[in-house]
Amino acid sequence: MMGAYVNKRILLLCALLIVLAGCGLGAPSSAALEPVAVQLLWTHNAEFAGFYAADQLGYYTDEGLAVTLREGGSTVDYLTPVIEGSAQFGHAGADDLLIARAAGKPVLAVATIYRRSPSAFVALADSGIARPQDFVGKTIRVTPQVMTQFRAMMARVGISPEQYTVVNLPSELELFASGKADVWSVYTNNFLVTLQQAGYELNVIYPDDYGVHFYADSIFTSDDLIATNPDLVRRFLRASLKGWTYAVEHPAEVGPMVLQYAPQADAALETAKMTAALPLINTGENQIGWMRPEVWAGMAETLHDQGALTQPAQPTTAYTLQFLEDIYRQ
Repeated sequence: MMGAYVNKRILLLCALLIVLAGCGLGAPSSAALEPVAVQLLWTHNAEFAGFYAADQLGYYTDEGLAVTLREGGSTVDYLTPVIEGSAQFGHAGADDLLIARAAGKPVLAVATIYRRSPSAFVALADSGIARPQDFVGKTIRVTPQVMTQFRAMMARVGISPEQYTVVNLPSELELFASGKADVWSVYTNNFLVTLQQAGYELNVIYPDDYGVHFYADSIFTSDDLIATNPDLVRRFLRASLKGWTYAVEHPAEVGPMVLQYAPQADAALETAKMTAALPLINTGENQIGWMRPEVWAGMAETLHDQGALTQPAQPTTAYTLQFLEDIYRQ
C-alpha cells in the first residue's frame, strides 16, 4: 500500500510540473521571449563575436530576449532600420553616429566595443615606408570609411593632399601583390591578419600614434526606444556585454561561433581576427564597452576640422553612459 501511495504521489508531482511548465513558470519558452532585431554593420565575421557569444550561450534568453542578428554589407543601410524601428539596435562606427546626430538623426550610442580604432596603414617592410612622412609621392589605398582619420593623420605631420595620390581598391590579396598602391589602409583585425597569414612582412602605421584617436564599433539605439523602453535597452546591453566579455576571455572559441552564421567562413582565420581585436576591445582602461567623453569630443573636433561635419557638433548628444553606469554598478 505504501508503495502504491508513493507512486501516486510521484505521478501527481510529475503532472504538476507539466502543468507549471505549460503555464510558463519553468524556463521561458521561445513564445515568451521578446523579439529584438540587431542591424549589423557588415557581413557575419569575428567583428561581431560578442553578439554571437551572447546568442549561442543563452545570455539573451536569460534576459527574456529572442535576438535576430541581421547581416550588413556595403549596400546595407544600418542606420535607418533603427531610426524607423524595424530594428531595435544597431552597430556602427562612432564617427558615423556623430555625423548622423549632427544631421538630426535620433541615434544614440549606448556602448563602444572597439575603443581603439582598427584602422592602420601598411607597406612592405623593405619599401622604406615606415611613417606618414614617407607617404609623400606615393600612391595610397584609402577606403572612404577611414578617409577622415587618414587626412587628419597626414595634416598632423604637415603633409597636404597634393603630396600623395589616393586610390580606392578592394581588400584583395591579388591587388595588394600587384603593386597598384604603395601603402594600404587596412583593419588590423581583418585584412592585416590576411596579409600576415599570406606571409607578407609589413610596416604598420597607426593614426592613433599621431594623435588621431577614434572609437570604432559602437552599439546604438534610437532616442524613442530609450524613452519608451529603457528596460529593454538595459537587458540587451547587459547580455551583449556579457557576450563580449566571454569572447575576449575565450578567443579560440570565436571561429566555430562564426560558422553558425557564416558556414563558408574559415574558422581558424576568424579566430585569428578575434585575437587581433583583443587590444582594441579590452584596452586595460575601464570596463568593456565604456566610453570616455574626451574621446567623443576629440572625434567631433577632428571630423569638423576635416570637413566631415560642416558645423561644430555637440558630442554629448551622440552617446549616453546611463546604461553602462547602471550595469556596471550592479
